[in-house]
Amino acid sequence: MSISKNRSLDAILRKHFGQRTVLGVAIPVLQATIKAKVAVRDFEGISYKEIERGFNSLGRKYLRSDFHPTYIQRRLGPSGFLESSDELYRFRAPLLEGLTVERLETLHDELEGSLKSAYEERQKLIAELEALDLLPPACIQERHRAVDGYLSLIGGNRGENFEVISFALLREYFRTFGFELRRFSTVHANDGGMDFVAANAIYQVTVDESPEKVRRDLRKCPGTKRVLIRPSIPSGFSLEQDEDVLEVLELRDLLDHFLSWLLSRDNRRKQSSHLQAVIRIALDEFRRENRAEVEE
Repeated sequence: MSISKNRSLDAILRKHFGQRTVLGVAIPVLQATIKAKVAVRDFEGISYKEIERGFNSLGRKYLRSDFHPTYIQRRLGPSGFLESSDELYRFRAPLLEGLTVERLETLHDELEGSLKSAYEERQKLIAELEALDLLPPACIQERHRAVDGYLSLIGGNRGENFEVISFALLREYFRTFGFELRRFSTVHANDGGMDFVAANAIYQVTVDESPEKVRRDLRKCPGTKRVLIRPSIPSGFSLEQDEDVLEVLELRDLLDHFLSWLLSRDNRRKQSSHLQAVIRIALDEFRRENRAEVEE
């Protein structure tokens, strides 16, 4: 589905508040667009290398991720906000109609501020998980409330939190039955549509509950068996006829079945072994996301 010509750039980019791979590309283009408007000159775009430099500059402050060319490619075309000509990249012209320099500057400040907030939220979450990790084994309910809360709170860093916590929960659950689940990517990796990988299927995770997002995910890795993980499936949207979709796991499934099952096992043993494993898996993943082990 193409982006409506009636929608403005600021409305589109605000939907991506805190999303590193999207804003890491958009902000350098936005900065160059503002500079051209202030100088009252035509703007033909900026090069791949200029976007990469801008991405890496933001990365040193907020992103903690490596640049990949697919971050640009995903934003091209009628469904994206970028267009390319002579190896230069700029925003699609209809999206800039009516936007003043002041409005673009405000947008820039909001976008960079959202990256800063998301980064700070990530640090806070890591600190909370570290504190949970140090609790005595008998503190079962404290761990349960934390995992339940992290899954249920879809706001903030959104996809990152939901993906990491759901992976930690499912990995520990399947481990108890002798199966292994791996997280193929981080949120900023070139995952090709694969978030988790099992022996015979891929798992696709998102907090975007729109039918369009479901369709985009199904177009990735055609012919591959998959499990979809979402807060919920759009009302009236059926996947029963898609033979490649093995299962759809919604938030209520994660909470009512998988988390409840691990909780019941810990209560039976009177110590938090399964939920502690969930906390540690999530902590390891967030540290990996954050590159905490890398010296700046």
